[in-house]
Amino acid sequence: MQLIEIIKELEATNKNIPSLEIDSYRKHFSKPVFYAKNYNKEFPDKFVTITGEEFLTLQYNIASALLAYGVEKDTIVGIFSRNNLYYAATVFAVMSLGAIVMPIYPTILQDELEEILRDSGCRTIFVGDAAQFQKSFAILNKVQSPLRRLITYFDSKTKHEQLVTFDELIQFGEEKAHYEEINRAIEKINSEDYAALMYTPGTSGDPRGVPLTHGNFISQHVVIPIFKFSDADIRLAHLPFSHVYGFAADLLISSFTGAPMAISTTLESEEIYRNMIDIKPTVIATVPRMYEKLYINTIHTIRRFNPIKRFIYFSSINIGRGCYIAQTSGKTIPKGAALFNKLLSPITKSIQKLMHMQQVRLLFSGGAPLPIDVSIFFGGIGLPIIEGYGLTETSPTVTINRIEKNKPGTVGYPIPGAEVKISDEGEILIKGPMVFKGYHKMTPEERLEVFTASGYFRSGDIGTIDEDGYLRITGRLKDIIITSQGKNIVPLHIEKKFEAEPLINYICVVGDNRKYLSALIVPNFHLLRQYAREHGISYKTDEELVSHHQIQTLFKTRINEICQTVAPYEQIKKFTLLAHDFTVKTGELTPTFKFRRSQIHEKYKDLIDLMYPKSDTTRL
Repeated sequence: MQLIEIIKELEATNKNIPSLEIDSYRKHFSKPVFYAKNYNKEFPDKFVTITGEEFLTLQYNIASALLAYGVEKDTIVGIFSRNNLYYAATVFAVMSLGAIVMPIYPTILQDELEEILRDSGCRTIFVGDAAQFQKSFAILNKVQSPLRRLITYFDSKTKHEQLVTFDELIQFGEEKAHYEEINRAIEKINSEDYAALMYTPGTSGDPRGVPLTHGNFISQHVVIPIFKFSDADIRLAHLPFSHVYGFAADLLISSFTGAPMAISTTLESEEIYRNMIDIKPTVIATVPRMYEKLYINTIHTIRRFNPIKRFIYFSSINIGRGCYIAQTSGKTIPKGAALFNKLLSPITKSIQKLMHMQQVRLLFSGGAPLPIDVSIFFGGIGLPIIEGYGLTETSPTVTINRIEKNKPGTVGYPIPGAEVKISDEGEILIKGPMVFKGYHKMTPEERLEVFTASGYFRSGDIGTIDEDGYLRITGRLKDIIITSQGKNIVPLHIEKKFEAEPLINYICVVGDNRKYLSALIVPNFHLLRQYAREHGISYKTDEELVSHHQIQTLFKTRINEICQTVAPYEQIKKFTLLAHDFTVKTGELTPTFKFRRSQIHEKYKDLIDLMYPKSDTTRL
């Protein structure tokens, strides 16, 4: 029997992910379901259309080969790669066998990779490029290697009996043609079976395996009718599939609806902008950092307009802001403002076009707090950002704003099935079908720390719920700074005060067990260099620039002004300007650009100590 006929024979159910995905894509056999680069070797930088039939054929052949290699129910298969079409097909192929897919963040170090492989028991891994291959191949060649097979998405010239190229894998899968066995395997998968093992770096830096079931992910299906997701949408996926946000919000939701998804292979802003021009997405899910960059770039582009044009554009932005604030606060928009906002709608459309977003209908933000100024700017130009909240352990979405009831500064209210409450300590507690069963290799003692006696997951986040049921995140329990004076301070509360300061890229407040608060600051070097040119400040390196007395005075003035809005014990007394950025690769940030504070404190310990007298060293 032909593969296409076998795919059509699969009985559709809603109890597992591949059944939902295959049923969706076989309804789109001749329609685009993916736009992918590096698929056509003659034009690797061009998006190529992949139909439902092409994708499912790829998926079944991967699954057929893996089945022949001995992959079966509950086998863990790793993927160590940047996003690409083969990655997406591998995810569904692994799940189709009842096996567990383990996405691995593409830039982790070799030691971290080996730790994850040994902890998980993973024996087979797919790798995406030469850098990931080198790390994995070095582990494969160890005497007591945890790996048994390495599959490369690129044409590796290296020869090894346990090394397989992707082309060889597909050919092997076609030869074996275990297609009917794949259908039988899918039909045996239940909602309680594990679908993925996701290692979360968290903010502590110690990765923990989070096993998530098919049912956990399928619980996210409830957002589809809320936002009217359909195959009429076009999605642009650039968040790594190794992070639960990109994995669920982009890859899984698009597969459930049949919406074509363009796969961006990087988080680099410039490529994402180019992809937006090429693809014209209607739905984008990303992290606050991307919206911040778009906001800053747009404002500075408008500032370069001639005076009259600049005045008109900023007038449109300011009137739109006012209308959006009134609307989301439940107040009546003044008639005059509403009239001017309508008259200036062509300018609003022009700003959207400037950002390559004129066709967008939905913007989502998650993974970290969205600055309120950024939220109001986008809402004011007719592109409200829907902010939500969740964790790897919750598959991920727990709460989310709604289009008709969007409240900036909050992360919305619970999705159907989710229960959220606040403990006496202020911690957010969560229960529902999206919540995992427990960490990989978790002990009974650890379970008592992770879940309450009544079964609520302890998120570790601090928050409040307002009178309308909207959740607001205020910090992390482990991030609380306790000064030597005994004051409990949430650093995020202070850091958020600096969100609208254009000269500051990142600000990390420190001061645990110290007399006062200090801060490590990463400047916005693009704007800082521009400031230096305009004020005749000469320098040769960024180290010289941040050390210049005029720059130090500039930042001191701005910090003191902003700190007037917080309590005296929350004010930043000293700061250090860093001459380099915080990045995921260098360890300061998680994949969603939240601070990994323990790593920052350790990495910059000497700089932090210099901001305090020797008598005020941190107590051990």
